[in-house]
Amino acid sequence: MDFFFIQMSDPQFGMFSRLSGMDDEQIQHFRNENGWNILSAPKTAGFAQESALYEKAIGAANRLNPAFVIISGDMVEDRSDPGQLAELRRITAQLNPDIPLHWAPGNWDVGNTPTPETLEQYRENFGDDYYAFQHAGSSFIVLNTSVGFDDSQTPGEWDRQMAFLGKSLIEARNRASAHIVVILHHPLFLQDPNEADSWGAMPKEKRTSLLELFEAHAVSAVFSGHLHKCHHVNYKGIQMVTTGALGYPLGQEPSGFRIVKVSGDKIEHKYYGLDQIPEPEELTLNLNQ
Repeated sequence: MDFFFIQMSDPQFGMFSRLSGMDDEQIQHFRNENGWNILSAPKTAGFAQESALYEKAIGAANRLNPAFVIISGDMVEDRSDPGQLAELRRITAQLNPDIPLHWAPGNWDVGNTPTPETLEQYRENFGDDYYAFQHAGSSFIVLNTSVGFDDSQTPGEWDRQMAFLGKSLIEARNRASAHIVVILHHPLFLQDPNEADSWGAMPKEKRTSLLELFEAHAVSAVFSGHLHKCHHVNYKGIQMVTTGALGYPLGQEPSGFRIVKVSGDKIEHKYYGLDQIPEPEELTLNLNQ
């Protein structure tokens, strides 16, 4: 059975404000050091821009009526700000209740170095930080890559998550899943699976373990966020797809989301800026972008 879902990533309420008011030297530094396409803007406060973008995205999801929506991390800039969380929840409540919503934690949600306290806070606000679900004959596995990025303050968490992953992959194969799809926040790598560690991807040690499991169990695709820009590489037949930001974009793509079509023999996907979203009757996915 064919279906499609929507992947949103990095709504990150508060990021426009944080990156506003920079002078030319600061902007150039971020462009040179990280390749971030930061634009000059007067200093602002609050999260009105994120609210407008998220409301537009939720409205588009309601029109398209996907099988489900996944938000792959960095929901808010400040996990301790009740205003950001309340606004996220207010707009999320506008999603048609018949459309399931799945969350995946990002580094801003649990910290670059998660702690038992930040994990507990996340679980109270969003539910499990790693889990699996099925839809129409395909299996989906959501992981907490922030724990894998730095598990120094959460001993045992990564090992428990890897045990869960291994069990879930075996169960997915045993039920003859048409596809196994993994949802992450951090990409596993940017260009080369042997590349050096960086802020933008999983550390090599953890990355290698994940890639070995994904290859062994014939994972079809891995969808991530974190970079605030789109990126797509292929690893031994596994699509490694990074989706641009619903919030502040750091690449050339505008704020938007990805539509993913799952068919019996393939997975197709395309990223759309929020001003480019097709109407339901116009929705075609002929090319991965």
